[in-house]
Amino acid sequence: MSSRILAGRYELIEKIGEGGMAVVYKARCRLLNRFVAIKILKPEFTKDIKFIESFRRESQAAASLVHSNIVNVYDVGKEGNIHYIVMELIEGRVLSDLIKEEGPMEVRKAVSIAKQIASALSLAHKSNLIHRDVKPHNILINQEGVAKITDFGIAKAVSSGTIVGKQTETIMGSVHYFSPEQARGGYIDEKSDIYSLGIVLYEMVTAKVPFDGENPVAVAVMHINDEMIPPSELVPNIPTDLEEIILKATNKYQINRYKSAEDMLTSLNLINYNSTGRAASYSKTKDKNSTIVMSPVKNAAALKENQPINHANGEKDEDKMAKEKGKKKRFKLNKVKFAAIILALLCAIPVSGLLVNGVQAMLAPKEVTVPDLRGYTFEEAEKELKELNLILEKGNEVYSSDYEEGCIVSQSPEEDMKLKEGAKVKVNISKGMQSGTVPNLVGKTLSDAQFILETYGYSQGLVSEDYSDYAKGVIFDQSPAFGEEASPGVKISLKISLGSKNKEVEMPNLQGLDFDRAKDQLTKYKLALGNPSYEASSSYAKNQVISQSVDAGVMVKEGTAIDLVISSGEGEASGKQGTVDLTISYSDAKNPIFWLTVIVSDENGVSTPISREQRDKNDGSSIVSVSGEGKGTITVMFDNEVVQRLNVDFATGDLS
Repeated sequence: MSSRILAGRYELIEKIGEGGMAVVYKARCRLLNRFVAIKILKPEFTKDIKFIESFRRESQAAASLVHSNIVNVYDVGKEGNIHYIVMELIEGRVLSDLIKEEGPMEVRKAVSIAKQIASALSLAHKSNLIHRDVKPHNILINQEGVAKITDFGIAKAVSSGTIVGKQTETIMGSVHYFSPEQARGGYIDEKSDIYSLGIVLYEMVTAKVPFDGENPVAVAVMHINDEMIPPSELVPNIPTDLEEIILKATNKYQINRYKSAEDMLTSLNLINYNSTGRAASYSKTKDKNSTIVMSPVKNAAALKENQPINHANGEKDEDKMAKEKGKKKRFKLNKVKFAAIILALLCAIPVSGLLVNGVQAMLAPKEVTVPDLRGYTFEEAEKELKELNLILEKGNEVYSSDYEEGCIVSQSPEEDMKLKEGAKVKVNISKGMQSGTVPNLVGKTLSDAQFILETYGYSQGLVSEDYSDYAKGVIFDQSPAFGEEASPGVKISLKISLGSKNKEVEMPNLQGLDFDRAKDQLTKYKLALGNPSYEASSSYAKNQVISQSVDAGVMVKEGTAIDLVISSGEGEASGKQGTVDLTISYSDAKNPIFWLTVIVSDENGVSTPISREQRDKNDGSSIVSVSGEGKGTITVMFDNEVVQRLNVDFATGDLS
């Protein structure tokens, strides 16, 4: 396709993708001389003011996120009716395509991708930004195998607009990854993203989504009511730890999922890949009980079905009663019987609901809240739990850059969970820091790089500057390189870009300026004077610029020589001045949004384009008024491609 210029700086090169709400183009930023991806909203979304405001607000929030696993947002803007987002261009594959090609992915590869996305979500959640549309289609894998999640903010704007504005197309595209609360239209928080990431991980290791149906509504209902087939039934020998992570992340109740994406990441880091078998703590029985709680109809059916059965030994209640009949037993007034008598009395006489609740609370088993044990030694944590009547159990020894050797790194169950007295809490102990992998600093500013180095346990080495294709002030090289293994404390050398040697500038308009003033403008824009020539003109005073060899607004390299035509102040124009109205049809436009340029050439020479605007092909046509002197030509261009050239007589208004 022919190139177009957006916002005076982004040259659209080719369309690289299209979704329900936007079209994505590969583009080049002329100001910073780098390739970017630009997402342009489709016209039908630009008429909803609330949607646009939400889109703008959330996209600006997303632009503040800086993370190696998040596609960077560089710019958010509007030109006419065109709303766009400028993002980092990722050369690689979409995760949904990789899943289709590879089938069930290799477990370690799937876990690696999930860990990277969990890390990205952790940062977003700490910034109070919820993605709301985590799915393989929004996860890109670059050529180095790094996973990056995109569409932060857009997903939130679409989700809100979709529910209110009935734009069902977007919901249909994501319903397989919806959390139950999203499907119900309930409260959404960071645990909704955790659920969706669990579904993505499920699909990576099984090549199937857990719920599928004839229509989006059916799938949404499945997320709310149906139990998930454990991954191990589809893919044998899947690590038990991994299955537990998936089932916990996709629990139908938000409170039972991971408390945060960071906690899910910790569990992913601690997977024992040699453990296989069904995840006992998340068995079908438990899921069925959860389903019963959610559905009153199922509860009633289950209770009715189970009522005559004594589940302790499989006997019917009436059979057991027959066996017990006639046997004399010594009556003991224990706590249970005492409570039963109290309840019977309460049922026989009118009392307040408060008293009933008090008796029920007395009967309930005592629960305690699990404290946060991270950073404690095993002995300190054991003492803490002993006071709560909980038992501490030692798990694995793991490497950690956050906790000293001998301190607790993670725990299960997590802090703030409720447990009955006597329950066990399992903890993993730090072995200290392990030699790590050098992070990617290319494309980051020096201040960002310093923060990342500190986070990963490295330090800043030699910093030098040189010219490159990267923007000025951005790191374009590092040593050791990204992905290499290096011990903590190693110094990382950095190279900072001075910008391009051949920087481009926007050509100024010199027409009508005095020759000396025009030369000053060329110097100001770091352009050179080419070959000046002189012509007679009645329209321009002596020494004024009649025309220039490069039109105003065009991007040119610094140092380019510009030829000027200067008025000699002599002679008269042979023709008469006039204006003609030209109707321009958009039928020949190759793109839905295109640049319209109209250039007039009359007896005084070629002028600056009199019209250079973005137009919508759906508008059909427009009328442009063109002025000139004597005879000349009118050239019409769509996206820098000539579509019409006419001869004109401005004196008579004739076009041919």
